[in-house]
Amino acid sequence: MTIKPARPRLALSIGVIGHRPNRLPEAARAGVEARIDALLATLRQAMDAAHARYAGVLSEAPSSLTMISALAEGADRMAARSALRNGLSLDVPLPFAVDDYEKDFADAASRAEYRSLLDQAARCLVLPGNYDAARRDYEPVGHVILDHADIILAVWDGGASGGRGGTTELLERAAAMDLPILHVDAADAEPPCLLWAGLADHPVSGAKLDDIPGAPPAEVLGTLVDNIVRPPIERAEQDKLVRFLDDRWKRLNWRIEMPLTLAMFGLRRFRRTDILAPAPAVVRREVDAVVPPSPVGGVDSNARHFDTVADAYGAADALAMRYAQKFRGASVTTFFLSALAVVVAAVALVGQQLFDWEDWPLATLQIALVALVLVNTAIVRRHDWHGRWRESREVAERLRVAIPLWLLGETAEDATGAEPNWPAWYARAHLRALGLWSGSLDRPRLEAVRQALIALVEGQCAYHTGTAALMVRIEHRLLTIGNVLFALTLLLGAVALVIALLGIDLPFSWNYVLVGITAALPALGSATFGIRLIGDFEGAAERSSRTAAHLGAIGQALRGDRPDLAVLRSRANALADAMLGDVSHWRMATETRKLVAPV
Repeated sequence: MTIKPARPRLALSIGVIGHRPNRLPEAARAGVEARIDALLATLRQAMDAAHARYAGVLSEAPSSLTMISALAEGADRMAARSALRNGLSLDVPLPFAVDDYEKDFADAASRAEYRSLLDQAARCLVLPGNYDAARRDYEPVGHVILDHADIILAVWDGGASGGRGGTTELLERAAAMDLPILHVDAADAEPPCLLWAGLADHPVSGAKLDDIPGAPPAEVLGTLVDNIVRPPIERAEQDKLVRFLDDRWKRLNWRIEMPLTLAMFGLRRFRRTDILAPAPAVVRREVDAVVPPSPVGGVDSNARHFDTVADAYGAADALAMRYAQKFRGASVTTFFLSALAVVVAAVALVGQQLFDWEDWPLATLQIALVALVLVNTAIVRRHDWHGRWRESREVAERLRVAIPLWLLGETAEDATGAEPNWPAWYARAHLRALGLWSGSLDRPRLEAVRQALIALVEGQCAYHTGTAALMVRIEHRLLTIGNVLFALTLLLGAVALVIALLGIDLPFSWNYVLVGITAALPALGSATFGIRLIGDFEGAAERSSRTAAHLGAIGQALRGDRPDLAVLRSRANALADAMLGDVSHWRMATETRKLVAPV
């Protein structure tokens, strides 16, 4: 059975921010909507071109364009209608419960249109806003739009905000986030303009809205879309991405040297999964368990989009485990065979003196051992098992930490523009296609997510605690063995020195025995040192201990938290930072620990 990692679907989201009817001249509305139609058509062409250009690393499914609209009267509705006319999906985040929000719309026709657009939406996220509050808060829904959008469609008159979370305030925030803004003049007096920091020769991150350069969309939208969705431009990163996508998970993992060594040292038992690896479909259950059952009305949409991400996680995690075992096994073999080659040379020396052995059999064996070391090391470097382990693990962790945030209407990927390395691009492409979580973030749902977060944190704490303990035992056992071997060498050397000082004459052949043993023991000791160096067991134990402590604090906080959206988002972000921070530190620590032949 072989399984390849899933290619991501090409997806792009446009979030609309704009005025309500009181700031949209009635005579200009048809023209504004026509401008939006034209912009969406241009975006569709740019997406189709990008899909053709990068077909080798993308899913065969048609590219996906999604409009994110809160369905307020005015610009939100214009963009939603245009999106549906032009074949885009419609995602709807609502600030209040569906029935409560409907009360915002005075006349029956507006309420009917609201319901009609809502029925045509692919996904709907209902935020837990209090409609009966003295001052209704619309700002959170604007933040959801900014968080999920790749491009902002701004229907704006250029004036100041009419209140908290108003159009201009949100656009200033979008500018600070480096989001490109498609500005459509609310009065239709000026042609649309793309405001994008990337138009500058030397872009400034977080610039103010008034300082962002602009250009006619027809001239630069293709470049913008390419900049957002393209894979890394460096050839080495592109090659690694293609290698990952063409990789195949295989059930049999024949590099079992490391688990056998651990079993031999009594550190853990040999497991069936050490040789017969769990399938990606089994591995993905780790993220399946994070997602509480979806409410009625969100099941199909959430399951359809989540399955693709969960499958991608399962494939990446399964490959990471496979290449970790391969690299570690090859490292053990390299240092063991290197030491064995020295032992064989020592045995040959002793055998010649004591038993008059012929030279060629052991000399041939020694040559064969050295050749095996060179071949083993060459295989590791040629297939880049070390690099594949690191990269697959990064992909898996990026996807894993994004799921809790998705459940809370937030995204883990807040960077804009092109990604410099392929694991970040791959994860971000899958998460972009995931879109909004569909359902209501009411109190029961938030409590279910809180419990899921607690379970995830507890599972990760247990993993890191167990890993730290195992790494400490491995480090201590290898260190002890190495120290004993070097101590025995020192002891034998001291014995030889005492014998020489006392003038005791040993048979000539026993001198060779002593030389052979004192040559073999340090070689074996050095092998344990090499395994420790490449394995970085002490560093792994320290990193896992720190991460377990950090996650434990998050778990303790979660157990005392109330089911509040802002609080849970804060905890989920802290969880993501802790887990991705662990991966980042591990990657930096292991990147330079490449396997080379010690002969």
